[in-house]
Amino acid sequence: MRRFFTALCAAALVGGGVSLVVAADKPSDKAKQQVQGELIDTYCYTAGGAMGEGHKDCGEKCAKSGIPVGVLADGKAWTLATNPKPLAQYMAQTIRVTGEANKDTGVIVPDEVEVKDGDQWKNVSLSDAHHGGSEQNEFKDNK
Repeated sequence: MRRFFTALCAAALVGGGVSLVVAADKPSDKAKQQVQGELIDTYCYTAGGAMGEGHKDCGEKCAKSGIPVGVLADGKAWTLATNPKPLAQYMAQTIRVTGEANKDTGVIVPDEVEVKDGDQWKNVSLSDAHHGGSEQNEFKDNK
C-alpha cells in the first residue's frame, strides 16, 4: 500500500511539474501594440453606436465626467486604461495609441497617446497615477 501511495504522489508531482512548464511556455495575451482610429466615449458608443463629429460635444462631456474613452480602429473599440479627462478635447479626432494591449479584454494601457494635427502627430500629456498625475493638456511636437 505504501508503494502504491508513493507512486501516486510521485505521479502527481511529475504531472504538476509538466503542467507548470506548459503554463510557463504559453505566450502572454498582452503585447505592445499601436492602434490608430477615432477617439470615442465608451458609454455612448456601446449604448447606441454614437461616434463622429456629430457626437463630439456629448463625447467630450462624457470624457470630462470620467467615462472611459476608447479608440475605434477597424471596427473594434479598444478601451484606454487611463484618465479620460485630458483626452476629452480630442473627441471624434484621429488618435494613435501605443501601449500594452490585451486582445482578450480589448483594453490598452497607453504609454503614449498622439492626436493627428494636420499632417503631423502631437503627443497628448496623460494625467493618471502612471503618467505623472498632471492635469495639463499640453501638446508636444513629435516630429
